[in-house]
Amino acid sequence: MDIYCAPRHDRGGSEAVYSLLEYVFTAKSYGKTLPEIEKTPNGKPYFPARPDIHFSLSHTKTHVLCALSDKPVGVDIESPRHISARAIGYFCLPEELAQFDPLDLWVIKESYIKLLGATLPAVKDLRFSRDGGVIVAPDETAVVKLYRFGERDGGCRAAVSTFGGEPPDVVSFYLPR
Repeated sequence: MDIYCAPRHDRGGSEAVYSLLEYVFTAKSYGKTLPEIEKTPNGKPYFPARPDIHFSLSHTKTHVLCALSDKPVGVDIESPRHISARAIGYFCLPEELAQFDPLDLWVIKESYIKLLGATLPAVKDLRFSRDGGVIVAPDETAVVKLYRFGERDGGCRAAVSTFGGEPPDVVSFYLPR
């Protein structure tokens, strides 16, 4: 699995994240050109011509995140922001908030939804916990890893969910403008 994060610069989020996907795809020798991308009925992107390659994308106002893997994967990244009490009440249980910061919990749940190819309303039914520092997902065969980036990278939070073993560290770099 390859996981890359980069600042957005002045590009729009979708343009920047697809540029990152193309960069990682060609740099990691998955192919010379990015295959055509289609979406499932729930909106999960995939390569119809390359079912052996799974990917997930996310962007925030400051950064883009991309994962490519031979196993299903989901990613999410968020810049630091206030989450309303109403939103927290919708997607968090008090037991979860005793173990996770709300923004951490949001990226964990969003990455897991992307892994499953589910839709956002499913977030309220997902329950996560910690066991000795390990994030326990609703499906215990899934592995979820949380990343916290420093000030240099905007203090972003990100998560990767997969059924393919422990995700590696994120490679952070700067895309050319």
